Formats: sequence, structure tokens, C-alpha cells
Amino acid sequence: MIFWAGILTGGLFIWFAIKIGFYETLALLFNIVISIYTAIFLTPIITDIVPEAGEFPCCEALSLIVISGGTFLILFGITYIFLTGQYKVTFPKVFDILFAGLLGFFTGFLVLSFAAFIITVTPISQNKFVSTIGFNRQSEKTNLSNICWWCDRVNLVVSSPNEKTKCQQNINLLLDSAKPKERNKTNTKTKPNENTEPNDTQAAMKS
Repeated sequence: MIFWAGILTGGLFIWFAIKIGFYETLALLFNIVISIYTAIFLTPIITDIVPEAGEFPCCEALSLIVISGGTFLILFGITYIFLTGQYKVTFPKVFDILFAGLLGFFTGFLVLSFAAFIITVTPISQNKFVSTIGFNRQSEKTNLSNICWWCDRVNLVVSSPNEKTKCQQNINLLLDSAKPKERNKTNTKTKPNENTEPNDTQAAMKS
């Protein structure tokens, strides 16, 4: 369901991209990709530096929203002041229709994939109904692979040669963080077993 919603969103962005043109659509896609990359690679670092924040159920989702939204606003302001707001670059008609529409589709599909990923890393994704409609790791494979493809392209440019961290590794960490209750249940199950041993010993001594 989420995959087809991404296709529909990409179709809506095609119309928007044709309306604004190839030049502005390219700048928009660039800003969105960098924003998503920054959010995915910084969120695990933030939750590791501030462990108390990681105990909050929606900490990862809020970090993704704040980092990506803040980065996008900064980049949008920079590109508008120095590029799109100052210069009007004209391209042939085929660029403003065909290639702008293609970039618009990629942009729309990427935006919805990231929005679905944010919902997936929240505890609400553990709900049976929410998981059934597509907000789970299995159903999100196509959307997550789309996010990883764009982020890994950016990582090849900005990371050092010795850096081997992939986008999929950070995504797996964030998806695993959406299941804090399972760890608590395992801890509570082990405590009664630890308390039964002294009780059995005391009973043997009394007999």
C-alpha cells in the first residue's frame, strides 16, 4: 500500500515539477536528498551522545523530523538567495517537461518513502493495523532501498575513503529502536527466576 502511495505522490510531484521547471526541480531534489541524508546519519549519533533522549518513545522520529526539516529550510534559503531567486536558467522544452517530470517523480517518491520510514520507527508501527497497511520493515523494503540508494550516493562524495558506514546500517539501528518494549519484557521475565532460587533454598532449610 505504501509503495503505491509513493507512486501516487510521485505523480503529483510530476505536475508540480513541470510547473516550476527543470532548474527549480533539480534544486528541490538536491535539498531533499541532503536533508534526508543528514537526518539518517546524525540521528543515531545524537541518541548515542544523549542516552536519556533515546529512552523517549518517539525520540528517533522527532530527531529525523527536526534535523531533516531544519536542514531543508537552511538549504532552501541558501539556494533561493544565491541561485533560484537570483537567476532564471532556461532549458529546452524537453527538459522542462520530460526531465523535470522525471525528477519530480523521484522527489515525490523519496519524500513519501522518508515519511513512511519516520512512522515506521515510532512505537505506533507495532500496532497490528498500522503494520498491516504497510508500516513495517518487510513492507518498507522498496521504500527503504530507495532512501538508501540516494543516501549512499551522497555518502560516496562526502565521506572519507576509510568510512564504511552505509545508510542501511543506520536505518536498521533506527528500526530496531522502535521495539523498546520487547527488551523490557525479556528483562521482567528473568527476574522471577532469579527470585525463586532463594525461596527454594529457604523451603529446604525449614523442612
